Amino acid sequence: MANADFSQNQNPNPGGFDAGSYREAAPKTETARLTPAQQKLAGLEAALPAALRTQGAALALSVVVMLAAFFGFGGAKLKAKANEAAKWYTVGVSADGGYSLSEELTTRANTAANILTTGVNTLGADNAEVLAAQAALSDFNACLEAVQNGGKKQSLTALPYYQGSTMQALYQANAALGAAIDQLYAKLQEQAADPMKMGAVQGQYGQFNSAATIIGNLTYNETVYAYQKDTGGFPASVLKSLFGVKEVEPFA
Repeated sequence: MANADFSQNQNPNPGGFDAGSYREAAPKTETARLTPAQQKLAGLEAALPAALRTQGAALALSVVVMLAAFFGFGGAKLKAKANEAAKWYTVGVSADGGYSLSEELTTRANTAANILTTGVNTLGADNAEVLAAQAALSDFNACLEAVQNGGKKQSLTALPYYQGSTMQALYQANAALGAAIDQLYAKLQEQAADPMKMGAVQGQYGQFNSAATIIGNLTYNETVYAYQKDTGGFPASVLKSLFGVKEVEPFA
C-alpha cells in the first residue's frame, strides 16, 4: 500500500506562531534633556497664543532671549531691577538720604487736613475756600490711595486731569491741593489779629510747604527716567512684556 501524502490537507493552526510572527521591537528613543535656557524658552513658547506657536515665532523668541543675554538683560536681572525700582516710591532713592516721595506726600495730606479743620472752625463749613480745599484734598487722597494700592481700589476716571496714569494724576492733584491750601491759609490770615502769628495752623502750613520743597528736590524722577532709558530699548522692552514687568512711572 502506497504511502498517502497528506501534505495538501494540512491545516496550519491560525492561532499559532511561526518565525514570521515575530517583529523586531523598535529601538527606544532617549528623551533629550533641556538646558535651563531651553526650558525657559519652552515655558515662554507655551505661554504664547496657539497662533504664535510656530517655528518662526519660536526662532524670533530665541533671538530675543539670546540678544537679551548678550546685552546683559536676562529675565532674572530685569526682574531684580524692576523690583528695586518699584521700591523707590515708598523707600526712596539712595541719593535722597532717607526721604521718600510717599512719606512727603502723606505729610502733605495730613497737614492739609489739619489746616482744613482750622478753616472749618474759623470760617465755617460753607466758606468757599474751605469747600475748595475739601474737594482738592478728597481728590488728592483718592490719587494717593490709588498709587499706594497699584490703582486697584480707587477709580480716578471722574477726575478731569486723569489720563490713565495714576502717578500723573497724583502729581496734578498735589498741585491742585497746594493752590487750594494756599488760598485757604490766605483767607485765615485775613481773619487773624496778626497774620504772622497764627499758632498751630501756621506750623501746619509750614510743614505742608516744607514737604513740597523736599519733593521738588528729590532725585526720584531722574532715577526713574534713567531706569526707563536703561530698560526701554530692545531687547529689554520685549523681555519686560514677556516677563510681565510693570513700568515705573515718574511723578510728573
